[in-house]
Amino acid sequence: MKKTMISAFVACTTLCGCNNANTTVNEQSANIVGEWSIVEAMGKSTDSTETAPFIHFTDSGTVSGHASVNTFFGQYTQSGDSIFLEQVGITSMMGHDMDTEMAVTSALAQWVTLEAEDSMLYARDKDGQVVMTMKRN
Repeated sequence: MKKTMISAFVACTTLCGCNNANTTVNEQSANIVGEWSIVEAMGKSTDSTETAPFIHFTDSGTVSGHASVNTFFGQYTQSGDSIFLEQVGITSMMGHDMDTEMAVTSALAQWVTLEAEDSMLYARDKDGQVVMTMKRN
């Protein structure tokens, strides 16, 4: 199995309450461009949600996604071995899957590293615990 570590300081303006995120990417890292299904967040499976949560990175520097009820969006830039998330916002509606919504947004706020393994991404918190699992679409 191919393993790659990608470091991140996930902190976004509206979504997580800070200004930017810094993800360190080593030369062997998997390309994050594309859409990733969020299959688990904060230990909660997302397979029974009405609208499946996902995150999408474009090659033009935008990031967007769906947390099960609300959409989030923003920019990311790469400088050397780092990726910075900037100007990330989220809509604020109520819906049926608020438990999943809260799990996804909480995982985004706690995410500090990404580990790529085959077609999966594992977001880990500062203690190394998996807070979000994503699968490439």
